[in-house]
Amino acid sequence: MRGPLSVPRRLGALLMLALLAAQGEPPSEDPLPEDLPQPRLLGPRSGEARGKALRRFGGNVSTEKAVEAGLDWLARHRAEDGLWDADGFPAHCEEGKAPCEGLGKGQHGEEVPCPFDGAISALAVLAFLGHGHLPGAAGDPHGELLEEALPKLAEGGAGDVWELPLALMALAEAEAMERRGRFAAAARALADTLLSMRQPDGAWGYAAPYREGSDVPYTALAVQALVAARDVGCELPADLAAGVDRFLASLECSEGQLAYLKDGREYGYTPTAANGHLAAAIRELLQVDVAGARHRAHLALVGRKKPAWKIRFEEVNVPGRGKITAQVGSLSMYQWWYGTIASFHHGGAAWSAWFKSAKSALVDHQRTDGCARGSFDPVGTYERQTGGRVFATALGVLILEQPYSQQRQE
Repeated sequence: MRGPLSVPRRLGALLMLALLAAQGEPPSEDPLPEDLPQPRLLGPRSGEARGKALRRFGGNVSTEKAVEAGLDWLARHRAEDGLWDADGFPAHCEEGKAPCEGLGKGQHGEEVPCPFDGAISALAVLAFLGHGHLPGAAGDPHGELLEEALPKLAEGGAGDVWELPLALMALAEAEAMERRGRFAAAARALADTLLSMRQPDGAWGYAAPYREGSDVPYTALAVQALVAARDVGCELPADLAAGVDRFLASLECSEGQLAYLKDGREYGYTPTAANGHLAAAIRELLQVDVAGARHRAHLALVGRKKPAWKIRFEEVNVPGRGKITAQVGSLSMYQWWYGTIASFHHGGAAWSAWFKSAKSALVDHQRTDGCARGSFDPVGTYERQTGGRVFATALGVLILEQPYSQQRQE
């Protein structure tokens, strides 16, 4: 099921034409530039180099086992079309075992089919790529899975605003790993579309066709995708970093917490810790104003909000409402993902402390029972309300892969 929020139809049509044209050319006729430099973002995802990076940046046997278990769960719960169904995955649970819980829901937790299957599927694909799996590679246990999923992301990215940057990220990473030209045209088409959606304020907004201005969450996805696309020869605007930094600087900020969009209070938004984590990751990826006061405040916030699996639900009596289930504590794997990216690229003691907490929170709380083994319970705010178990498991894997999935932007 695709989300109700889509890119402008004109852009989607142009992208589909580009993709159809690309599919008509054999891979050998769309080679990467001969002088394409080695990737600047993609990390050492295989062999001895991966093991060295894993050890250097705090990973160990336990984190690798957790990654492999998470990928196994994702592989076992893939849908027939080669992607993932955030609310239909229990159909693929093992016979004779209790079906996995944690279905994806509507954008704001509505009890409706999750409209973000494309974006969540792209996150799952990124999790497989992050561990060094290659599409179609002989002997790769997940090679066939990626060979089937990546072309579908190339097609779906044309129509869904949230899937677009994540599909671009996946296609760019697959191309940068293979360096065979198979996914280059699709990645360039998606990058062109994403760049065409940039707003006058220098950043991106998921609702820009309907509401003027950019927002932090969509800008964070766009920046990650474009930095990844740079590794396969996509040219980025010279003013990209400065423009995004200017947008971030225009937002209300309080002790590192950041507003969702400019004049956010007019729409009912107040500064949040999640947006502070996103802003820290954005500036680290772009290496823009990393010595600035705002960035230091965001990083300090990240340091105060290290991962901790401290959340429970209790029944309480509320006058006039009776018994309700109340959340005690907070947890957001979505926020942790961005904190992981920000801390990793910042490096030093900030990364060591962050990843130590992330390892404890994730490895100690990964499911080991029944069909749910390898997955992460979607108890965090975004995971419980919207993305569900597929979303949570993909994020958990991506966080644990960080030591080798990317290179530091220094």
